[in-house]
Amino acid sequence: MTKRELKYPSGYDSKSQATVSLFAAQLDDQLTLLKEAVGKLTVPQLEWQPQRGMNTIGMLLAHLAVVEVFWINVAAKGIPPEPEGEEIMLQTIGILMDDDGLPIKPDGLHPQTLSGRSVTDYFTMLDKARTSIHAEMRKWQDTDLESTFIRRRGDAETHITRSWTLYHVLEHFAGHFGQILLLKHMMRSAGVLSSESKN
Repeated sequence: MTKRELKYPSGYDSKSQATVSLFAAQLDDQLTLLKEAVGKLTVPQLEWQPQRGMNTIGMLLAHLAVVEVFWINVAAKGIPPEPEGEEIMLQTIGILMDDDGLPIKPDGLHPQTLSGRSVTDYFTMLDKARTSIHAEMRKWQDTDLESTFIRRRGDAETHITRSWTLYHVLEHFAGHFGQILLLKHMMRSAGVLSSESKN
């Protein structure tokens, strides 16, 4: 008999953090699947574009790390993106918020800030981001999830719940994971990736 289950990360309380730990488990499962999907890609494949102005897999991997750190360790803690948030980003994953190259310009190329990075480099970035958000999420109780923080962009002010934040980080990860899988499909069609390659 086959059993499908989520592995819950350690350090969460099953009673007071049932919802938080479920999101943590889902995020970790998505990261495991992502690593299986891209683990054998070469540097040229990570930097490949179907055409100028389209994201590369490397850009998307870096972006996933940036977004996790931003939403959980910067925005949700009420820390201004600049300069404090940038310093947290740099210390945590080694790049700044805009170094992922997103959003890419219509004629944009793979950014120089990510040039030459291997899949191991991206995995290190993602692992550091995930370790950092687990450390913060372990402090969140389910009873805290409807509390809000404020995000200011220009004159606009948005009140955001922690429950929405966890949802957003998860759906953002899954959405870009799908984009990465589509890029792999396009790479096979273009002869950049072997049609026999599953990873």
